[in-house]
Amino acid sequence: MSSEFPHLFDPGCIGPIELRNRLVMAPMGTNYATATGEVTDRLLDYYAERAAGGTGLITVGTAAVEHPRGRAIVNQLSIADNSRVPGLSKLARRIQQHGAKAFVQLHHAGGGTTVKKTGGARPVVSSRAENAYNARNPRVLETEDVESLVERFVDAAKRAQKAGFDGVELHGSHGYLIQEFMSPRNNRRDDRYGGDFDARMRFPTEIVDGIRDAIGDDLALSFRLSAEEFVDGGYELEEATQMAEVLAAAGVDVLDVTVGAYGAPTRTLEPMGYEEAWRSHYAAAIGDAVDVPTITVGVVRQPETAEAVLAEGDADFVALGRGHIADPHFARKARDGRMEEINRCIGCNIGCIGEGIFADREMGCTVNPTVGREREFATLGPAPERQRVLVVGAGPAGLQAAIRSADRGHDVTLYDAAEEVGGQLHLAAAPPRKGKNGWYLEYLETQLDRRPVEVRLGERVDRSTVEAVEPDAVVVATGAKPRRIDVPGIDADHVVQSWDIIDGSVPVGDESVVVIGGGDVGCDTAGFLAERGCEVTVVEQADRIAPDKEQISRIDMLDALESNDRIALVTGETVTAIEEDAVITTDADGGATTHEADRVVLAVGHEPNDDLADELDAYPASVYVVGDARESRDIYRATLDGTEASISIGDPYRTFSPQL
Repeated sequence: MSSEFPHLFDPGCIGPIELRNRLVMAPMGTNYATATGEVTDRLLDYYAERAAGGTGLITVGTAAVEHPRGRAIVNQLSIADNSRVPGLSKLARRIQQHGAKAFVQLHHAGGGTTVKKTGGARPVVSSRAENAYNARNPRVLETEDVESLVERFVDAAKRAQKAGFDGVELHGSHGYLIQEFMSPRNNRRDDRYGGDFDARMRFPTEIVDGIRDAIGDDLALSFRLSAEEFVDGGYELEEATQMAEVLAAAGVDVLDVTVGAYGAPTRTLEPMGYEEAWRSHYAAAIGDAVDVPTITVGVVRQPETAEAVLAEGDADFVALGRGHIADPHFARKARDGRMEEINRCIGCNIGCIGEGIFADREMGCTVNPTVGREREFATLGPAPERQRVLVVGAGPAGLQAAIRSADRGHDVTLYDAAEEVGGQLHLAAAPPRKGKNGWYLEYLETQLDRRPVEVRLGERVDRSTVEAVEPDAVVVATGAKPRRIDVPGIDADHVVQSWDIIDGSVPVGDESVVVIGGGDVGCDTAGFLAERGCEVTVVEQADRIAPDKEQISRIDMLDALESNDRIALVTGETVTAIEEDAVITTDADGGATTHEADRVVLAVGHEPNDDLADELDAYPASVYVVGDARESRDIYRATLDGTEASISIGDPYRTFSPQL
């Protein structure tokens, strides 16, 4: 047991099984299965790495009990027929061989899906088709259909037992089928599965009863319960507590307490601004009402947070979902007192959600480029040819390139014109509710310090510098530079770039400010200015604010901006002139508007800072252009670029081509 985290590393029991500690890997979809739902080597390696990382329980996420109709993601794991048992058996063994216990989550999407996900089959819903969160033209289940689905869940539990899992979890949350039946918003049936509270609970309790009869007491049975739906007409904590009592009486061994439904995405998959462990009081309330243990989940990012939740008695176990994506060895590092080495999830929702599951692609991670590629990185080894590598730029792309090139055995020198490493990560961490971006920088700095990389700060690099170093490979990670717009008044003294505001180069306070540009940076700048007492107007030429931002984070950001009395959002207007105390705009109909402004801030995007790349055209060495210097995008892409370049240097089997 860790002396620093005595509660976290105390063994605990769930039904008939004992866990080595109180850490749980929360169930999540990955898109690592095949299109037909089969276990892949990639899925095996992904879960095995997290089991090897020391967590007590791995809950394999979203195994569909009906496939493909019950899928919520395109490559979802299936447990819908007996042909899946051999692959699932491999998965259970791979987890257990590393000392973790293995649960599999039994799932049916219900109306929380689309015909693309179901392979063309009409999604099914409990009732009230117009209330389905995602599905279009779904079919309302008949009574005999519901009875058949009860048997599907029971049969799936039998397969889990045959495959050797230690337990099963019923996915009764987040707007999927089981929760549809439990919810007064969604369940308006007039048969025995709908109506009053007892009738709405009949579907889940029949499943619990059936599973308990089928598998006996040898397997643990978990139920994932949303303690509050956060949607109009949905249930709240008081009713969820009654649900928990019914489920515990029916034979559930543990309640995995979450919150939310599809109609409340920011509560279900919280973006960056949410406080750690903000949900734990829900688990505490449920735990007070039942005699079975509880699991809490939701923005637990640090072992100190998990320890505090357990010490205060809010829950019996703590689950990390995205935290285990970011760092599979969270538990081992915490147990060994290596907290500074933990790669904490920053809650950006880009690699895992926006660029992953929601885009029908395999799950990735902004701060962990090895996710889903565990075997590849574990067996990478030294590069076939050791080279002298010059990395220019110490933002996320350059830092990843330097760190991983050193791991490959290269002789690495890292330059940056600034006096500190981090690049735009400093800017990204400065606005309100964005401080977790700084966690990634702290992790990269720790990793850099542990490598034999020569770091040269405060030095600008040009072709002559490169020629003096005589590298075999150059990684150009020089980032981006702010764009300008060509309008009268743009060169006035009171017109500044957003980056100069956020980094403190231009002090502000108690001013009227017009921010030109309503993208991600413009919105962050508006929040930053309002926090310092400014009255801010954001002017965006497009019809929507930040349309390209990750969906859940965008909703959260707009809620914050629109509820701030100091901020006004204006769309569909083009800036035509900047005057001494105003910004003039026109709309699509040619109408002009004057916006008062003591100061004007430009946030119209950024473009590659690729001057060095141009200087190195035809240079007699491999030149890799990565991150924003290659194409202005985001931290996720910068991380991937820097990583792929490092893998490619000195290796004939490149994954990333040098500049031609």
